[in-house]
Amino acid sequence: MDSGGRVSARVALLTAACLLAVSAVATAAGLSDAQRLGKRIYMEGKGRKKIFAFLEEPWLNAPGAGFPCINCHLAGGTGQLEGGIQSSDISYFNLTKEYTGERPSGRVHPAYTEETIRTAITSGLDPAMNDLGLAHPRYEMETEDLEDLIAYLKIMDHEPVPGVTDNEVRVGILLPKRGPLAEAGGEVRELLSGYFAEVNARGGMYNRSLVLLPVPFDPSRKDGALSSAKATVEAEDVFCFLANVGGQAGDETARYLSAKKVPVLVPLLSAPESGFGTGRYTFHVLASIRDQARVMTDFLAERLKSPGNRVGLLYASDSSGKGGAEGVKEQAKKHDLVLAPEVSYSAGTFSASEVVSRLRGDNVNAVLFFGGRREALAFAREADDREWRPLFVAPATMVGNALQTAPPKFLSSVFVASPFKTPDPASQRMAEFFSLGDKYDVGKRHRTFQF
Repeated sequence: MDSGGRVSARVALLTAACLLAVSAVATAAGLSDAQRLGKRIYMEGKGRKKIFAFLEEPWLNAPGAGFPCINCHLAGGTGQLEGGIQSSDISYFNLTKEYTGERPSGRVHPAYTEETIRTAITSGLDPAMNDLGLAHPRYEMETEDLEDLIAYLKIMDHEPVPGVTDNEVRVGILLPKRGPLAEAGGEVRELLSGYFAEVNARGGMYNRSLVLLPVPFDPSRKDGALSSAKATVEAEDVFCFLANVGGQAGDETARYLSAKKVPVLVPLLSAPESGFGTGRYTFHVLASIRDQARVMTDFLAERLKSPGNRVGLLYASDSSGKGGAEGVKEQAKKHDLVLAPEVSYSAGTFSASEVVSRLRGDNVNAVLFFGGRREALAFAREADDREWRPLFVAPATMVGNALQTAPPKFLSSVFVASPFKTPDPASQRMAEFFSLGDKYDVGKRHRTFQF
């Protein structure tokens, strides 16, 4: 089954949005305490004490977190045109330089000073006492928060960013040194290295070269990926991570990178829930497990048209499994699907014999599965041994290729949901993909990972 018809249309948009958003979420490096606190006010509207934003036209008084400066003025303070309103360039250099005549805002006034910047923030007046405009909030904040914000404004447009120099942007990728995913990770690394080389040959990104930084880790160690990620982040050697191999959505490494505000682009995993998943610095390209579960449920509703069909729900009691279960239960209400037993299991406690006995004993016609590779294969073998072959539907991002070795008769009733549309091998897009692999001698054993 291919769920791409419902979700793949947004993949290209998500990819572009991730790249744009990443430019605005770099972690502060080498900032003073005041600058760091000021950055939080600018980015999140949160200070040491409560901050409030007042808008005159709708007569609205709201928490500052609802109107952070970055929403209108963007990272670096350059401003933007939105809804017919041009927000100003509030970089400190631009605010404090002298103009002869009318400024880009259409007003005439002297250069800003620290004192008049304070007035603009709290009273909405420029140095000549002109109104800044009704769209500009007036902020109520404590003096120490105001001083922090100005301290950050002074360095905002030339703030040091980890992994970024005048000439390059360093992009990390976590790769297992050994184990079943080591070879696939190597092919992904080769493909991205080749793609970066092509981008750099065309001038790079924002006049900087993209540099891929492999970060190897030992998957046999419990904290292997985490310790490698920490060492790289603490060395301030990387701007973001892309296509990490061997992790799970929301695992300890993902939580660490999110807490450190390191952007992570995730094309190889599905988030448990819709939206950002791990946090605002983590960008999933694929549809969430919850959204895939809805499509899978629609598929079964079409497939099982006879009344009285019973659907079993089998899932791991982790975030991804629970996300899938919630999606199924929500969508099942829209159809005449009877969800019979609901079976969950914790890591290391799965018993294929017990699960098959329970589901078969409840006369289940189909099983929606949201668990790992080992459990999927164990279930398939146990069910086949008992000559019980219900429809078995699972997301590809969770079970991978584990079912390729399942008994052939069981496989005849297996459907795996893909979060993206199957590519057309004859398309121009795929021709470029294959050409890139050939040019840079990328292996061909793990093309799905590469794609």
